[in-house]
Amino acid sequence: MAAEDAQRDARRRSLRALAKELGHEFDDLDLLDRALTHASMGNEGKKSYERLEFLGDAFLNFAVADVLFRADTEVAEGQLTETRARIVSRPPLAEAARRLDLQTHLVSGKGLRESERGSARILADLVEAVLGAILIDGGVTAARAFVRRHVLPKDDLATPATAEKDSKTALLHHCQHHKLGQPRYELVDTIGLQHEQEFVVRAKLADGRSETGSARTKRAAEKLAAAKLLAALRG
Repeated sequence: MAAEDAQRDARRRSLRALAKELGHEFDDLDLLDRALTHASMGNEGKKSYERLEFLGDAFLNFAVADVLFRADTEVAEGQLTETRARIVSRPPLAEAARRLDLQTHLVSGKGLRESERGSARILADLVEAVLGAILIDGGVTAARAFVRRHVLPKDDLATPATAEKDSKTALLHHCQHHKLGQPRYELVDTIGLQHEQEFVVRAKLADGRSETGSARTKRAAEKLAAAKLLAALRG
């Protein structure tokens, strides 16, 4: 029993230290604990982060859309959608999780392989679950602050959106100029449940060179793939 108490105390100290990095002091630290508990712990009677992730995902989409809407009143709806899809996609969320070292605090059972703990899928889930926990514990203001501090890009929001909007056209012009043929786009995979689907698209040239992009919409995934392929060709 003493060993269990010591382990529990160590866990709570670790979570309090993480809360400082997150920028939110939890009234209910159990919420943060749950946000970092994988479903593979269900056999031990611990609730997982899945419901918190669902809530965090929904709020994240709203919060990012709200920021983009207010940032520039002249940006068209399609561009807003693509920019939001890029910001809330798996790669940047996973990078945010790495900066916060969330995987170190993840509690999992034997059902989760060690190699999966640091996967982009799990890391992105953790960010959304932590956001859900902050929303319940601290309300909308605290949740917005987390999104601004840890999820939104630090540069001008309009700049990457414009670059992304033109990436397919830029790639096509580059290919025409260098006689590489017309790039093709193919759907490689669709990941996740319907409310959190992510599309993986490959941009491919006739000579076999290709790059993939993933996002919450096919259009945004195509443009990310085009941007990556164009960068590779220029590089």
